[in-house]
Amino acid sequence: MKLLWLSLLAVSSLASARGYEMKSYLNLNGLRPAAFWCDAPGRVLAVTQPETMADTAQPVKLVQWTGSQASVQNYQLGPAEAGAGNVYTALTPADQQVSQSPKYYVHSSNVENVNDPAYRMTNVSEFKLPAGNFKCLYKPNAAFIGATARHSITVWEYQGKVTYSSSNRTGQGGVYLTGGKHTGDEYRWTKNGYTYALNLGDPGASLSVLRGGKLLSQEAFEAYSVSVRK
Repeated sequence: MKLLWLSLLAVSSLASARGYEMKSYLNLNGLRPAAFWCDAPGRVLAVTQPETMADTAQPVKLVQWTGSQASVQNYQLGPAEAGAGNVYTALTPADQQVSQSPKYYVHSSNVENVNDPAYRMTNVSEFKLPAGNFKCLYKPNAAFIGATARHSITVWEYQGKVTYSSSNRTGQGGVYLTGGKHTGDEYRWTKNGYTYALNLGDPGASLSVLRGGKLLSQEAFEAYSVSVRK
């Protein structure tokens, strides 16, 4: 699989000058746009998209899932400071004053960034919170990344080739599939009599596993991102 990532990196420079659009969502009593989210060991974290985009701190919700259990806290997002290839966006508890040197933040890349046509998604690498530092799973040039209560899912799509990779929330095991198909809002793979269907339609992304047309399991995503051509 490492060879796949390297080959995708090698061809990323051929991406259209139009670039890509990255759309991120979280599931908080229904689907909501996410400003940032993080697939971290042991938990999933996400920050809601502020209602107003500004250079000053904006009220947001910080959602943290451990398994299927979610906790919600009031936070302030922003401002952001960029430099040396990094962006640090302040993430301050609602009852604290926003500092010019924030202790808590979201760390993302100013290089591996969707604003550059060579990259399909922005690399969000870390959430630093009062509860600790949380490193985020990132796989280059994915068309889809998402986290359910049980699995981390990545999909790559290039020149008609569609590849699926999953791991358990512990980072172990999982499934690797090639030869998938992308039709409308659905990705689909078939192997050894099993069908894996990733549906991106309303009311949000879900992963289904079927055998002989019988539904064996279905998982909703707690948070996910999709990359599409502009």
